[in-house]
Amino acid sequence: MLGAKVLARSKLNLFLEVGPLREDGYHQIRSVMQALELADELYLRRTDGSSGKIRIRCSDRRLPVDEENFVWRAVEVFDKRTGALEGGGIEIFINKRIPIGAGLAGGSADAAATLVALAHIYELDLDAQELLNMASLVGSDVPFCLVGGTAMVTGRGEKVEALEPLPPYYVVLATTGIESSTPEVYRRFDSLDPGELPDPDNISQRLDRLMEGIRFQELDLICANLHNSLEAAALDAARVNKYKVLAREAGAAGALMTGSGPTVFALASSLDSAVNIARNLEDSAPITIITSFAGKGAEITV
Repeated sequence: MLGAKVLARSKLNLFLEVGPLREDGYHQIRSVMQALELADELYLRRTDGSSGKIRIRCSDRRLPVDEENFVWRAVEVFDKRTGALEGGGIEIFINKRIPIGAGLAGGSADAAATLVALAHIYELDLDAQELLNMASLVGSDVPFCLVGGTAMVTGRGEKVEALEPLPPYYVVLATTGIESSTPEVYRRFDSLDPGELPDPDNISQRLDRLMEGIRFQELDLICANLHNSLEAAALDAARVNKYKVLAREAGAAGALMTGSGPTVFALASSLDSAVNIARNLEDSAPITIITSFAGKGAEITV
């Protein structure tokens, strides 16, 4: 294959419990992640390598297009494991639709999509586990973005257990447009006093109830047990709380900060409800997006 177009779907955390810092510098997590239809589009094509082995361009000039980009890392990992790019190169254009640094795993989604596209372009018969192994070497959220749907994610993010997929509930995303530093949020989390953290037993009970809600596809039960440990360490807690209040006032079934923020998501049972929630948020949130749950992760479209 000479090229491919691939969708890089974003994610949110219906549940995120962050444990203590591990010896390897990562935190142990338990998270229920959900893929969204909001996606970047990546266009890849093989080159002769004369302008470099890896060349990345992006519709959003704020995004780095060098070694700092997860896409670059994904190509390097793929090439090291397969040797597929030997003597040639790859050019990638990212049509950016997922807000940058918003807790929606945009960079990880792009990396996962890159791995899927490279396997397709070079016609390699790689099994799912091999791609997951590569994904875990690129970044913590990349394995989930590869799989998508609804999943329980543990370890530092590399262990992904698919769950019964949820219906395409509507989601309203509200964010500031200002990038949030994930390392800084985790540093703030590590500095919290024990009294500022939820009771572990209560968190486990919430997770059990949320899993029951997923099993029986009961939106109200899911929304009653949403949890994100990092909300206590949010860089703009006042704005996060404001978005949650505005969403609930407009009829959201539930609202929560996703990942390390600053994005707040609100769940709605109908499109009409989602539109009302978005209307109530749009005067306060510079970026307001309506999307829905997705049953897939990275996906080749051409």
